[in-house]
Amino acid sequence: MILVTGEILFDIFPEYKRMGGAPFNFAYHMKKLGFPVRFISRVGNDSSGDEILNFLDNHGFNPEDIQIDRNRPTGTVKVDVLGKGEHTFKIATDTAYDHIDAAPIRQLVSGAKPDLIYFGTLIQRTQNNFELIQDMLNRKSPETISFCDINLRPDCYTEHTIVASLNAANILKLNTDELEELTFDSNDKTSHRMSAGQLMRTHCLEMIILTMGEKGSQWFTANQDHYMEPPEASLDIVDTVGAGDAYAAMSVAGILKNLQIEEIISLAGEFASHVCSVQGALIQDPAVYQKFIKKLEK
Repeated sequence: MILVTGEILFDIFPEYKRMGGAPFNFAYHMKKLGFPVRFISRVGNDSSGDEILNFLDNHGFNPEDIQIDRNRPTGTVKVDVLGKGEHTFKIATDTAYDHIDAAPIRQLVSGAKPDLIYFGTLIQRTQNNFELIQDMLNRKSPETISFCDINLRPDCYTEHTIVASLNAANILKLNTDELEELTFDSNDKTSHRMSAGQLMRTHCLEMIILTMGEKGSQWFTANQDHYMEPPEASLDIVDTVGAGDAYAAMSVAGILKNLQIEEIISLAGEFASHVCSVQGALIQDPAVYQKFIKKLEK
């Protein structure tokens, strides 16, 4: 079982809104790829919360895992489109997902013993949730993999949160901007290797997954690193929202299926490109997921 604790919200674009949140996107992909997933979040007692609950129920998630806050609204992010698939985000504060009740998570970690726990930093921007996530990670079995998709968002993290998250993670996923922020990386493959090595030694990380957009991706372990160029552009880019979440999901899928790193990198890049070819972070066509399920089983 994969345990995901984090934000689910609505991205508000100039002309429309859609469901989002990196942990939710990740959980959705994992569910559609056939993995058992428990997704813990919190929504407001409002129409947006009702819409989220109905969507999750229709897609096979456990509705009891979504808490309802009677005093705070469902989370939102105002998205401004800059062009070429790029965006800026303004994240609403003090929303329902900032105040998740820890009790159900403690029961899941102790009783179900997840195969993997996914977490990020946005969910930890409040003291309540920081303590919740760190307690969850401290309680997990040594056999449970902790996967941190760090997702640094302006004004939504502290150095203390970052250090605690890195110290608790087995696997870290981040992009080049985040690597530069954490290590003052100079943004070439050689410096990436040095920066990743520094992070791994400092925080006892077992693996770092670095996404580099149009330059591909690199994976680092204690003994070696792997580089993969992006897949050939057989699909038109519509937008890049959720590409990193798709990459994270396929990476975890491959890791849990015990595939070779080279195979996983290739699949993750291909899957992320599919997300970039549709509007939004979620793929609606079940045939796409079936295609990748077959590839994971080879």
